[in-house]
Amino acid sequence: MKKLTANWGLKLASLIFAIVVWFLVTNINDPITSVRYTNIPVTLKNTNLITDQGQVYTILDGSDTISSVTIYAPRSIIDSLSQNNVIATADLQELSSFNTINIEVKTNKYFDKIEKIDTSSDMVKLSVERKASKSLVLGATTSGTLADGYVIGDVTTEQNMVRISGPESVVNSITAATVDVDVTGFTSNIGTDADIILLDSEGEVVDSSLISMNIKTVRVNVVIYETKYVPITYDVSGEPANGYMFTKEIESTPDSVQIAGRSNVISSINEIKVDDPNINVDGLTGNLTYTYNLSQFLPSGVTFADKDFSGSVSVVVHVSAIDTRTYDVSVSKISVEGETGNFKVYVDDKEYDTVSLTLQGLSSALNGISENSLQGSVRVEDILAANELTELKAGTYSADVDWTLPEGITEKGTVSVYVAVEEN
Repeated sequence: MKKLTANWGLKLASLIFAIVVWFLVTNINDPITSVRYTNIPVTLKNTNLITDQGQVYTILDGSDTISSVTIYAPRSIIDSLSQNNVIATADLQELSSFNTINIEVKTNKYFDKIEKIDTSSDMVKLSVERKASKSLVLGATTSGTLADGYVIGDVTTEQNMVRISGPESVVNSITAATVDVDVTGFTSNIGTDADIILLDSEGEVVDSSLISMNIKTVRVNVVIYETKYVPITYDVSGEPANGYMFTKEIESTPDSVQIAGRSNVISSINEIKVDDPNINVDGLTGNLTYTYNLSQFLPSGVTFADKDFSGSVSVVVHVSAIDTRTYDVSVSKISVEGETGNFKVYVDDKEYDTVSLTLQGLSSALNGISENSLQGSVRVEDILAANELTELKAGTYSADVDWTLPEGITEKGTVSVYVAVEEN
């Protein structure tokens, strides 16, 4: 016993020295070190505690990601860890009244040998609100520029409704759903799948990451038409009042229109003909002014190329008073037409060398007519018919003159001349 207690101070010093030596050896061989990992995701547990109550949550400020996690442990432990071994969780059972949850960070191995874990953030922040849903009519638009000579026809989607759900405040801010197709350079129909875009009342895009949609893309069909300019022509019916005439002048605003349709349809269309019973000049003594919708006269399969054109057209049909003028025309201006055989046939000018021709028409047209410009003719066949002859016989016959007149000018009455038939 005496030997055991002898030199106890020395023995105690030896023990302390041994412990220090062990500690130093241990730390020299496997010292404590650290490793830093970034962007560690936080897994939320028991989220059904919110969703089962008809609510939804939104993670605020990206707080479900820890920007950095530093682990302190012996080097041998650190060397055997990777970022995949770092597990961060937040349990919604611990949701505070401020809608925050503490984050628990562990490693899935050697956790009991970890000295310490430091994190840049220690809580997840949530926004919790009621879940809302609604259905929206799905619109479709196009962007870009087609090749020259082509326009957009119908733009349709294979589904016309989309149902959305999510946080009430976000859902209530959404007023429209649409898809857009870029048509730049196209000359034929387009069929493509397009992403659905959600818009607020200002037409701004709403972040759809917080929203669930029953469909996220939809098939869009865009019809592309070829275009062509064609004139508008009119059928004018009726007769103006006595002493007046339709001048053949028609003012149409517009007088031509750009149409669109499939190439094989519009290639054969060279005009839009308007046959409207209201364009009637019966009994008129002045111009007819009328406005109508041109769309009712478009051929099947044809539409207006300009979507902003309503189809409204104004037309003025000109009716003017008839002017009458008499001209003294030289008999030499009247020729004989037809087969004369062995006879000499000519207009006899022994009794008179001029005839009086009364013409009627617009003053502007009559102004362009001179006595020297007028030409007439008599036909041998008319002489035979009028005198019940089957062949020419020598003699003098009366024949009506057929005058060559400008358009819009008519003869008032009939001019007759004597025609001499002599044997050669």
